[in-house]
Amino acid sequence: MTISCVALFAQEARGNKYIALKDYRREVTAKEVQRFVDEVLSGRRDGPKSTSQVSPVVHHDGVSYVWKRASGKSNVLAVAATRWDANVLAMQETLHQLLDLLKMFCPGGNIVSNALSLPTNSALKADALREKPALVLSILEEVADFGYPQVTQAESLCDLVLDTPSLEGKTVNTLDALLRRRKKDAAEDSSAGAATLGVTGAVPWRKHGIVYKKNEVYLDAIERVSALVGADGSLISGRVNGSIQMKVYLSGMPECKIGLNDKFMMEAESGFQQATSTALEGRPTSVAQKACRSQVALDYIKFHQAVKLQHYESDHQVHFVPPDGEFELLSYTVSDTKNFTLPFTVTSWYKSLGRTRGELNVKIRADFPSSLVAFQVITWIPLPKSTVKVNMQATGGKTKSKYVDLAKNQTHWKLSELRGGKEHKFKAIIETMAGTQLSGSSPTKDWEKAVPPIKLTFQVPMFTSTGLRIRFLKVHEKSGYQPVKWVRYLTCAGDDYEVRVSH
Repeated sequence: MTISCVALFAQEARGNKYIALKDYRREVTAKEVQRFVDEVLSGRRDGPKSTSQVSPVVHHDGVSYVWKRASGKSNVLAVAATRWDANVLAMQETLHQLLDLLKMFCPGGNIVSNALSLPTNSALKADALREKPALVLSILEEVADFGYPQVTQAESLCDLVLDTPSLEGKTVNTLDALLRRRKKDAAEDSSAGAATLGVTGAVPWRKHGIVYKKNEVYLDAIERVSALVGADGSLISGRVNGSIQMKVYLSGMPECKIGLNDKFMMEAESGFQQATSTALEGRPTSVAQKACRSQVALDYIKFHQAVKLQHYESDHQVHFVPPDGEFELLSYTVSDTKNFTLPFTVTSWYKSLGRTRGELNVKIRADFPSSLVAFQVITWIPLPKSTVKVNMQATGGKTKSKYVDLAKNQTHWKLSELRGGKEHKFKAIIETMAGTQLSGSSPTKDWEKAVPPIKLTFQVPMFTSTGLRIRFLKVHEKSGYQPVKWVRYLTCAGDDYEVRVSH
C-alpha cells in the first residue's frame, strides 16, 4: 500500500479550509487535493451537499482519494491520495489512527490535562491543530515513510516528535504524561538509538526498560447492546458491539495469555467461503451448548496488532506482548439475535382515556441472576407535542415532575438500582390540549396512530449479553514477579435500544 500524500482540512461555514499537507511521493500535487476537496467534498461541482453524502473512497481526475472525518463533534477532515492500486481499507485505518494520534497530541487543552482526565473538549478541533503546526507536520512525517505506514503508536511517536507540554509551570515529558506512572531509566533516555529500536524492533508498540513499583493488569469486557423490542417484550432485531479494554502497568517485557470461553473458527471452516474476509466466526455445536452460552457466534472480530494470530488459530487463546498503558485488545460484533440475550424484558402499552387524556404503562423485569444489580436504568418515554401535564406513578424508582421535559416532548422514569429477578411498573396519565374545531381531530388520537418508541439506557456490571467469560489471564515475565490482576464485565445500552408501544 502506498500513499502519495495526506492532507488535513477544517470544516467551516465557508467550506473546507486547508490546515496541513504532507507529500510523501511527489505524485499528487497540493492543487489536485484542493480541487478534490472543493469540487467533491464541498460540493461545488455537483451542487451543495454534506460530506455524509460522499463516498469514503472517490476516484477523481485519475487520482484515488480516501477521506475520513474525526469522531465526535469534530471539524477536522483527513484526506489521503494515491495514484497506485492501493488497499483503501488499509488507508482508511491509517487515517483513523492518524486522527486518534492528533487528538491525543493536540487536545482541546493540552496533552497533560488530557492524560490526567481534566475537563477538556474531547473532540478534535481544527484550532488545536493550527496552534501546533510544527507538531502536526512532525506526526505526519513519522506516521508514514515514502507512502508506507510506519509509526502509529503513541509511545513510539513520543520519542520522535518534539513537544514538551507543561502543567502549572512544570515541564512534563509527553510519554510520562500519557502513561503517568512510568519510571524511565536515565540510560535509556540518553540513548540515541532507543527511539529507532522502538520503531524497528519486534514489538514496536512497547519500549524496553519499563519499571513499576506495583505491577497491575486491568481487563474490562464491555458490551453495548442495541435492540428493537416489540410491545410484548420480544426481540425484533438487535446487535451487540463488544470489546476487551486493558490497562497494563507491568515491568519489563511480559507475555500475556488470555483464555475465553468462546470457540471461534474461520468463516471458511464454518461453511461461509470468503477469501478476502479476515473475520472469525463460531457456531454452537449443540443445542445444549448454545443454551448455556459455552460458545458465542461472532460476525466480526478485530485484534490489536500485538496479538499473535498464529497462536489464536491453533489453541484459540489470545497471546500477546501488551503495550504499556491503556489499549483495546479486541473488538467484536454479534448480530444474530439467537446468540445473545437482553438483560431486561420491557413491555408497554397506551390507551386513550378521552379526547385530551391518555394512559401509558411500562413494565420492566430484570432477566439476570439476583446476585447482580443494574444501575442507572432510565426509561425515556415520549409525549405528544400538545402535552400540558403528566402525572406519573411507579412501584419503584423516581418519577419527579422535574423529569418532564415538554420542550423535548419526553419524560423519564429512573431506577437507580434494579436487582436481578425484580419487576417494576410505571404509569403516566398524559393530559393534552383539546383540538380545534377547524382541524376536526384530537392531538391525542393523532399521536396514537404513530406512538414513538420508548428508549432505554442502563448499566449492568458483571454481566454480558453474549455470555462472554474470561477463563484465565496469565502473565509471564523473566523476572518472575506476580502481578495483581483485575477482571470486570459491563453491559450497557447502545445508541438505539428502543421498545415499541402497543396501542
